[in-house]
Amino acid sequence: MSHWHYQLMRHLTPEGETYYAVHEYYPLDTGPAWTENPVTVDGESKSDVVWMLEQMLTDIDKHGVKDYHE
Repeated sequence: MSHWHYQLMRHLTPEGETYYAVHEYYPLDTGPAWTENPVTVDGESKSDVVWMLEQMLTDIDKHGVKDYHE
C-alpha cells in the first residue's frame, strides 16, 4: 500500500464555481480517502513550513489534480 501524500483537488461549489485546494490523500486497500477539509500550511519552525510547501509542490507535480467528491 502506498503512503499518504498531499493532493491538489478540484472542488465545485453549489453555485457551480470551481476552486482548488490541497488535501491529505490516503490510497487505502478499500479505496482512496482524503481529508474533508483542505490542509493548512503551518509548523513549529520556518523549516517545517518550507518542507511542507516543498512537499506539496512535489506531490502536486507527481500526482496531478483529482476531483473532490463528498
